[in-house]
Amino acid sequence: MGVNPWVGKNYIADNTRAEIPPPQFLARIWDQDAMLVVLPSRRTPGAYVIARRKQWGPGLTVEAIDAQFPNPDTKMCVLNGCVPVCLMLKTGQSWDADPIIRTLRARDLWAHGGPDKVADLLEAQETAAQMKIDSEIRDDLYNRSGDAWRSYQHRTGQTSLGGGRTAGPKPRQGRRIFSNSPLPSGSTAGSDLISSALGHDGAVSD
Repeated sequence: MGVNPWVGKNYIADNTRAEIPPPQFLARIWDQDAMLVVLPSRRTPGAYVIARRKQWGPGLTVEAIDAQFPNPDTKMCVLNGCVPVCLMLKTGQSWDADPIIRTLRARDLWAHGGPDKVADLLEAQETAAQMKIDSEIRDDLYNRSGDAWRSYQHRTGQTSLGGGRTAGPKPRQGRRIFSNSPLPSGSTAGSDLISSALGHDGAVSD
């Protein structure tokens, strides 16, 4: 087997005992993005970290890296001048680059218009999600208030009429309700009798 030309180009052999991906796999990663590199995971046996080479930012001392990054894979990437993108697990004998390429494209900021465009898209998605939540809360409160009003009507004996009007509570049994129509003129004796017999609610007991 010949020397893999991608070792040192977009594959960093941090662990010399790890299996080196075949040239065709590393070539597909390079074609997707020449800034991507593949490193064997220090944390997960049989896994590989796909990382991006840093373009900007000051370097850190080993002591600062040890103090700031407890994850061994993150520490490995930073020591090699990279930023981790995703973790790749090799579960079979073949090296299929297609699912990795799909994942990388979904996470590629520049493929979606750059960082500013992605930030605007994320803000729009968050706003839409919040509006959906607010709408659901309003609907829930409306339904709850309607249920509470219908329960109150049922408990008080009220019924809804057409046009949004509500019938009043039913009178108590065993009482007569007098209308507000005036008594016939000249019925002074009858008026005094009713006045003396009326209670505070204007009803006369049977």
